[in-house]
Amino acid sequence: MVTAEPRPSASLTGTTQPRPPVRGVFPVRLTLPSDWELTDDVLSEMGSLNELWRFEVDKSGCLLIMSPSFPLSGIRAGRILSQLVVWSDEHNSGIVADSSSMFRLPNDEVRVPDTAWISDERLQSVSEDLEGAWHICPDFVVEVRSGSDQLADLQIKMEMWVSQGARLAWLVDPYEDALWIYRPEQEPERLQRPDRVTATEIADDLVIDFTRIWPDRKARDGHG
Repeated sequence: MVTAEPRPSASLTGTTQPRPPVRGVFPVRLTLPSDWELTDDVLSEMGSLNELWRFEVDKSGCLLIMSPSFPLSGIRAGRILSQLVVWSDEHNSGIVADSSSMFRLPNDEVRVPDTAWISDERLQSVSEDLEGAWHICPDFVVEVRSGSDQLADLQIKMEMWVSQGARLAWLVDPYEDALWIYRPEQEPERLQRPDRVTATEIADDLVIDFTRIWPDRKARDGHG
Protein backbone atom coordinates (compact mmCIF):
# COMPACT_ATOMS: atom_id res chain seq x y z
CA MET A 1 0.00 0.00 0.00
CA VAL A 2 1.35 3.43 -0.91
CA THR A 3 1.44 6.00 1.85
CA ALA A 4 1.61 9.69 1.08
CA GLU A 5 1.49 13.07 2.75
CA PRO A 6 -0.59 15.20 0.37
CA ARG A 7 -0.52 18.96 0.57
CA PRO A 8 -3.77 20.58 1.70
CA SER A 9 -6.06 21.05 -1.26
CA ALA A 10 -6.65 24.65 -0.21
CA SER A 11 -3.10 25.49 -1.28
CA LEU A 12 -4.22 25.17 -4.90
CA THR A 13 -7.26 27.43 -4.52
CA GLY A 14 -7.29 30.19 -7.08
CA THR A 15 -4.50 28.75 -9.19
CA THR A 16 -4.87 27.80 -12.81
CA GLN A 17 -3.64 24.41 -13.90
CA PRO A 18 -1.72 25.10 -17.12
CA ARG A 19 -2.15 22.92 -20.15
CA PRO A 20 1.03 21.24 -21.33
CA PRO A 21 2.62 23.06 -24.27
CA VAL A 22 2.13 21.17 -27.52
CA ARG A 23 5.33 20.75 -29.53
CA GLY A 24 4.11 18.17 -31.99
CA VAL A 25 2.09 15.01 -31.64
CA PHE A 26 4.09 12.20 -30.07
CA PRO A 27 4.70 9.38 -30.25
CA VAL A 28 4.80 9.13 -34.03
CA ARG A 29 3.68 5.65 -35.08
CA LEU A 30 5.15 4.13 -38.22
CA THR A 31 3.78 0.93 -39.73
CA LEU A 32 6.69 -0.92 -41.30
CA PRO A 33 6.83 -3.54 -44.07
CA SER A 34 6.18 -7.03 -42.73
CA ASP A 35 9.67 -8.23 -43.67
CA TRP A 36 11.40 -5.52 -41.63
CA GLU A 37 12.67 -6.93 -38.35
CA LEU A 38 13.30 -4.43 -35.58
CA THR A 39 15.97 -6.39 -33.76
CA ASP A 40 17.82 -5.06 -30.72
CA ASP A 41 20.85 -4.32 -32.90
CA VAL A 42 18.78 -2.42 -35.47
CA LEU A 43 17.12 -0.30 -32.78
CA SER A 44 20.46 0.39 -31.14
CA GLU A 45 21.95 1.51 -34.46
CA MET A 46 18.94 3.73 -35.17
CA GLY A 47 19.43 5.35 -31.79
CA SER A 48 23.14 5.99 -32.39
CA LEU A 49 22.39 7.55 -35.80
CA ASN A 50 19.54 9.69 -34.49
CA GLU A 51 20.62 10.72 -31.02
CA LEU A 52 17.90 13.34 -30.57
CA TRP A 53 15.13 10.73 -30.71
CA ARG A 54 14.14 7.69 -28.70
CA PHE A 55 12.64 4.65 -30.42
CA GLU A 56 10.19 2.11 -29.06
CA VAL A 57 8.19 -0.75 -30.57
CA ASP A 58 4.57 -1.43 -29.61
CA LYS A 59 2.79 -4.79 -29.44
CA SER A 60 1.60 -4.51 -33.06
CA GLY A 61 5.19 -4.10 -34.27
CA CYS A 62 4.84 -0.40 -35.11
CA LEU A 63 7.92 1.76 -34.66
CA LEU A 64 7.28 4.57 -32.17
CA ILE A 65 9.31 7.75 -32.48
CA MET A 66 9.29 9.37 -29.06
CA SER A 67 9.81 13.06 -28.45
CA PRO A 68 13.16 14.20 -27.08
CA SER A 69 13.22 14.98 -23.38
CA PHE A 70 12.83 18.70 -22.76
CA PRO A 71 14.92 20.13 -19.92
CA LEU A 72 12.18 20.42 -17.29
CA SER A 73 10.90 16.87 -17.74
CA GLY A 74 14.49 15.62 -17.74
CA ILE A 75 15.23 17.49 -14.51
CA ARG A 76 12.14 16.06 -12.84
CA ALA A 77 12.97 12.52 -13.92
CA GLY A 78 16.55 13.07 -12.79
CA ARG A 79 15.47 14.07 -9.29
CA ILE A 80 13.52 10.84 -8.93
CA LEU A 81 16.35 8.79 -10.44
CA SER A 82 18.93 10.28 -8.06
CA GLN A 83 16.84 9.33 -5.03
CA LEU A 84 16.43 5.81 -6.37
CA VAL A 85 20.19 5.51 -6.92
CA VAL A 86 20.95 6.63 -3.36
CA TRP A 87 18.44 4.15 -1.92
CA SER A 88 19.64 1.31 -4.17
CA ASP A 89 23.30 1.92 -3.35
CA GLU A 90 22.68 2.21 0.39
CA HIS A 91 20.88 -1.12 0.43
CA ASN A 92 23.04 -2.79 -2.22
CA SER A 93 19.74 -3.64 -3.85
CA GLY A 94 19.25 -3.95 -7.60
CA ILE A 95 20.18 -1.36 -10.20
CA VAL A 96 18.66 1.86 -11.51
CA ALA A 97 18.26 2.65 -15.22
CA ASP A 98 17.72 6.00 -16.91
CA SER A 99 15.92 7.09 -20.09
CA SER A 100 18.63 5.69 -22.36
CA SER A 101 17.87 2.11 -21.26
CA MET A 102 15.97 -0.16 -23.63
CA PHE A 103 13.92 -3.13 -22.44
CA ARG A 104 12.33 -5.82 -24.59
CA LEU A 105 9.25 -7.04 -22.73
CA PRO A 106 7.61 -10.50 -22.67
CA ASN A 107 5.09 -9.46 -25.36
CA ASP A 108 8.04 -8.33 -27.58
CA GLU A 109 7.37 -4.62 -27.12
CA VAL A 110 10.50 -2.52 -26.79
CA ARG A 111 10.18 0.30 -24.28
CA VAL A 112 12.40 3.00 -22.79
CA PRO A 113 11.17 4.28 -19.39
CA ASP A 114 12.23 7.61 -17.93
CA THR A 115 13.47 5.86 -14.80
CA ALA A 116 13.40 2.23 -13.71
CA TRP A 117 14.64 -0.04 -10.95
CA ILE A 118 15.40 -3.75 -11.44
CA SER A 119 15.82 -6.08 -8.49
CA ASP A 120 18.81 -8.40 -8.18
CA GLU A 121 16.46 -11.36 -8.32
CA ARG A 122 14.91 -10.28 -11.59
CA LEU A 123 18.26 -9.32 -13.05
CA GLN A 124 19.44 -12.92 -12.68
CA SER A 125 16.94 -13.95 -15.34
CA VAL A 126 18.68 -11.83 -17.98
CA SER A 127 20.47 -14.38 -20.16
CA GLU A 128 21.45 -11.99 -22.94
CA ASP A 129 24.63 -9.98 -23.17
CA LEU A 130 24.32 -7.33 -20.48
CA GLU A 131 25.73 -4.77 -22.91
CA GLY A 132 22.71 -5.17 -25.19
CA ALA A 133 18.98 -4.71 -24.71
CA TRP A 134 17.63 -6.54 -21.69
CA HIS A 135 14.77 -8.95 -22.28
CA ILE A 136 13.11 -8.17 -18.98
CA CYS A 137 10.50 -5.90 -17.41
CA PRO A 138 11.74 -3.63 -14.60
CA ASP A 139 10.22 -4.08 -11.14
CA PHE A 140 9.55 -0.34 -10.73
CA VAL A 141 8.98 2.16 -13.53
CA VAL A 142 8.56 5.94 -13.48
CA GLU A 143 7.34 7.99 -16.43
CA VAL A 144 7.26 11.80 -16.35
CA ARG A 145 4.80 13.60 -18.60
CA SER A 146 6.43 16.20 -20.84
CA GLY A 147 4.96 19.00 -22.91
CA SER A 148 4.47 16.83 -25.99
CA ASP A 149 2.89 13.85 -24.20
CA GLN A 150 -0.82 13.09 -24.30
CA LEU A 151 -2.04 11.91 -20.90
CA ALA A 152 -4.25 9.16 -22.38
CA ASP A 153 -1.30 7.66 -24.26
CA LEU A 154 0.82 7.60 -21.12
CA GLN A 155 -1.96 5.99 -19.11
CA ILE A 156 -2.16 3.18 -21.66
CA LYS A 157 1.61 2.81 -21.44
CA MET A 158 1.46 2.53 -17.64
CA GLU A 159 -1.15 -0.23 -17.90
CA MET A 160 1.20 -1.98 -20.30
CA TRP A 161 4.08 -1.82 -17.81
CA VAL A 162 2.15 -3.54 -15.03
CA SER A 163 0.63 -6.09 -17.42
CA GLN A 164 4.15 -7.10 -18.50
CA GLY A 165 5.53 -7.60 -15.02
CA ALA A 166 6.21 -4.28 -13.30
CA ARG A 167 5.33 -4.52 -9.62
CA LEU A 168 4.81 -0.77 -9.44
CA ALA A 169 4.56 2.04 -12.00
CA TRP A 170 4.30 5.77 -11.36
CA LEU A 171 3.12 8.40 -13.82
CA VAL A 172 4.15 11.90 -12.78
CA ASP A 173 1.98 14.62 -14.34
CA PRO A 174 3.39 18.06 -13.42
CA TYR A 175 0.72 19.79 -15.53
CA GLU A 176 -2.06 18.50 -13.27
CA ASP A 177 0.07 18.26 -10.10
CA ALA A 178 -0.83 14.57 -9.97
CA LEU A 179 0.90 11.28 -9.33
CA TRP A 180 -0.82 8.24 -10.84
CA ILE A 181 0.09 4.93 -9.17
CA TYR A 182 -0.36 1.67 -11.09
CA ARG A 183 -0.26 -1.79 -9.55
CA PRO A 184 -0.99 -5.18 -11.14
CA GLU A 185 -4.69 -6.09 -11.25
CA GLN A 186 -5.76 -2.90 -9.45
CA GLU A 187 -7.35 0.36 -10.49
CA PRO A 188 -4.84 3.22 -10.71
CA GLU A 189 -4.64 5.54 -7.70
CA ARG A 190 -4.34 9.30 -8.13
CA LEU A 191 -2.57 11.47 -5.54
CA GLN A 192 -2.81 15.25 -5.73
CA ARG A 193 0.58 16.93 -5.36
CA PRO A 194 1.98 14.63 -2.66
CA ASP A 195 5.09 15.71 -0.75
CA ARG A 196 6.52 12.25 -0.11
CA VAL A 197 5.44 8.84 -1.33
CA THR A 198 6.56 5.48 0.02
CA ALA A 199 6.88 2.72 -2.57
CA THR A 200 5.95 -0.08 -0.19
CA GLU A 201 5.42 -2.53 -3.06
CA ILE A 202 9.19 -2.36 -3.54
CA ALA A 203 10.45 -1.60 -0.01
CA ASP A 204 9.02 -0.02 3.15
CA ASP A 205 11.94 2.40 3.34
CA LEU A 206 11.89 3.57 -0.29
CA VAL A 207 10.51 7.09 0.02
CA ILE A 208 10.57 9.57 -2.86
CA ASP A 209 10.49 13.29 -2.07
CA PHE A 210 8.39 15.23 -4.59
CA THR A 211 8.69 18.70 -3.06
CA ARG A 212 11.21 19.84 -5.70
CA ILE A 213 9.45 18.09 -8.56
CA TRP A 214 6.10 19.88 -8.63
CA PRO A 215 5.99 23.29 -10.38
CA ASP A 216 5.92 26.37 -8.17
CA ARG A 217 2.44 27.68 -9.03
CA LYS A 218 2.69 30.84 -6.95
CA ALA A 219 5.98 31.87 -8.53
CA ARG A 220 4.61 31.07 -11.97
CA ASP A 221 1.47 33.15 -11.44
CA GLY A 222 3.27 36.10 -9.88
CA HIS A 223 2.09 35.47 -6.32
CA GLY A 224 5.47 35.20 -4.70
